[in-house]
Amino acid sequence: MISDSTLNCDREVKIPLYAKSGIPEVWIVNIEEQIFEVYKLPNQDSYEQVQTYGKGEPIPMNMFADMAIVVDEIF
Repeated sequence: MISDSTLNCDREVKIPLYAKSGIPEVWIVNIEEQIFEVYKLPNQDSYEQVQTYGKGEPIPMNMFADMAIVVDEIF
């Protein structure tokens, strides 16, 4: 999800719905703060693991073990 004006709705409404549906991983691109929020391990209506990545930090991609996205490449 790319979030600007919908950030609160994405966190409070969509993330719990995705967790309930068993979506294994969700990324929010927080435009205002220029960070990525990565939600993993769905459990009922939330995620057990939430990590934030800022400028200069690589985001590992679970599906492709040898790849990562660096936040600076996006913002």
